[in-house]
Amino acid sequence: MPGTTMAESSGRDILAEVLGHLHFDDVRDRILDSSIVLPATMPYITSQFLVRKTGDRPQVVPPGSTNLAFIGQYAEVSDDVVFTVEYSVRTAWTAVAQLLRLDRQPPAVYKGQHNPKVLVEALETLHRR
Repeated sequence: MPGTTMAESSGRDILAEVLGHLHFDDVRDRILDSSIVLPATMPYITSQFLVRKTGDRPQVVPPGSTNLAFIGQYAEVSDDVVFTVEYSVRTAWTAVAQLLRLDRQPPAVYKGQHNPKVLVEALETLHRR
């Protein structure tokens, strides 16, 4: 509805807005009538500030999914730090590779905590305090 804030909008309102931007006018009603959209608000501007434990976030490609994936900061990538751009790229890469059944994996997660140079620099930084 015009003048309605995003927080006041229903899932149907949000989907109708997206379909309008995508110029899906000819199939709009069919999509709206056969879709379920559950809006959710996030309490923080970015996922870096959220408490995180295994299972809090959906897998990039949920088990059994053939056409749905979650990408970005709110998808689960084990042993990675959500603070990096690489995290979001890794989720997209994983989604494409799994859904298209490609024999390619995203590059390995960088393990700076095992790099002797990084460890020495961290120790020097702590010693300066």
